[in-house]
Amino acid sequence: MTGAAAAAPRDIVRTLPFWLIFAASTLGGITNSASTPIIPGYVEQVLGGDSALAGIVVAIAAVASMVAMPVAGALADRRGYRMIAIAGGCIAVVGMLILAALPTLWGASLSRVLFGLGNATAMTIVMAWLVAIAPAEQRGRALSYFGLSVWIGLAIGPQLGTAVELIGGAATVFLVCAALELATVFTILALPRPRTVLPVSTATGPIALPRGAARELWQAFRSVWTPGVVAAAAWCGEGIMIAFLIVHLVGAGVPSGGFGGAASVYAVFAVSVIGARLVLASLPDRIGPLRATAISLSCLTVGLTVLALSRDFWLASLGAAFIGVGFAPLYPSLTMLATRGLTSRNRALGLGLFSSFTSIGYGGGALLGGFVISVASSTLAFLIVAGLQLVALAVLTAFTRDETPRSRAVADEPRDPAA
Repeated sequence: MTGAAAAAPRDIVRTLPFWLIFAASTLGGITNSASTPIIPGYVEQVLGGDSALAGIVVAIAAVASMVAMPVAGALADRRGYRMIAIAGGCIAVVGMLILAALPTLWGASLSRVLFGLGNATAMTIVMAWLVAIAPAEQRGRALSYFGLSVWIGLAIGPQLGTAVELIGGAATVFLVCAALELATVFTILALPRPRTVLPVSTATGPIALPRGAARELWQAFRSVWTPGVVAAAAWCGEGIMIAFLIVHLVGAGVPSGGFGGAASVYAVFAVSVIGARLVLASLPDRIGPLRATAISLSCLTVGLTVLALSRDFWLASLGAAFIGVGFAPLYPSLTMLATRGLTSRNRALGLGLFSSFTSIGYGGGALLGGFVISVASSTLAFLIVAGLQLVALAVLTAFTRDETPRSRAVADEPRDPAA
């Protein structure tokens, strides 16, 4: 009995490496959420563009992230986690420095490409790093705690960005974000080397395309496309909220910063996600992922509609709280639906494809929001995205039948890219 207890692995959540990984993820989340809400005003006041152009500039990073996530994972498996994660963090630093130093459209576009590639690479590897060092029986718990880092970053970032902009302007915000990314790099440097085993066929020489790769890709896509489409619609809501909520509320007369300001609504959203995730962690297991996803989409529809009609901080906070509650069980539920048809041979590939749908949605929300705001109003933009949640619910109902609850071990939650 004593020997068995001595052999039991240490609680990963109580180790320094876990909290270094948590800190790296939080810093990456702060960087993204501090810089993104500043961009619409930066594009209008510095670059002379409109909301449509701002949406494009925001979406560029999301498109780059979509490309970076599966590529970063493949490179890290072959070349090592540390080198690829540090390279990604450094690329993100350069992207932020360019945004601060070159107040031109080309500079902003290049910056967003580099930031999207670099930040997504670093954050993808950080999540994989946690999976590599966590004992198998602790991964679900470790990832649940780890996921909170994304929402903590979202709670802090907009407040920080808005406060720094009021003091020193947008360029100062981007310099601060560059420093945060640099801190992420140093945090990654302090992590212990994960225990990874390179496949024999790819340990040396050029990366070879495995036999049956096209078939595995198709099978993975068939398994994840329905939850992926739902995820794209949901993260479209997050994309428009992150990019244009401050614009929407400032236009209604709400101040941008300070307590009761537009930036504070992000904190309400993040706290709602964290609290609801702690309370509703077992919901997908208890009622099944299909029903849990339907409830989530209903909450998102209500929340986005309330945001669209909000003209003060308190009503906007109510809408953000509904959205937070909706997002809490959504990603685990969709992950359970996405992984049910995957095998050990294509599970990583399938999850990479599924994660790409969230980036598509995030960028699509910024693009759609920017276009509609430029030709109509922010109220209409938020209402359209609210309607997309009902479309996603229809797709889910039409193409998903199996809602058998999965075990926690099978439904380990990968990192949320928002979240």
